[in-house]
Amino acid sequence: MISLKDSIEIKATPEKIFDWFKNMDNKSFTEWHPNHKKFVRMTGGMEEGDIVYAEECVSGIWYKLKLKVTKIERGENGWKVELKDLRFPAKIIFITKAKGDGCIFTHIETLGFERPIIGNIVDFLVKALFQKRIDIVQRDIEEDNKNLKGLLEGNP
Repeated sequence: MISLKDSIEIKATPEKIFDWFKNMDNKSFTEWHPNHKKFVRMTGGMEEGDIVYAEECVSGIWYKLKLKVTKIERGENGWKVELKDLRFPAKIIFITKAKGDGCIFTHIETLGFERPIIGNIVDFLVKALFQKRIDIVQRDIEEDNKNLKGLLEGNP
């Protein structure tokens, strides 16, 4: 499994960021990053089991994602939200952990199969064929985090 990850410190409470995600709509999604083009809640809201649709164009490559919220864990010091792509073996994970007067926000995107033998073969092939695209997605994750920090700290 290929895992792309970036963390950033944000001067906002985990609850403020959680509320931002829970209230995600097309306006907040497209304000988050210029690459973000469309966001639709297909079922309900942003609860476990709900499905959302998102479109993003990164360096001319369109990503059209149909995501299911598969896990929401909330604790005293932060939270974790997992979304699984319903069309492709991929997950998006967001995690916060309280730190001082803010928190550490982590954005993870995984791609590939979880089964060791098949997963290792597929990961090798994907990396060999798509390393440039993987690098572009990694930069996009980092930009997403910087933009979210700006939005939530009032410095867009």
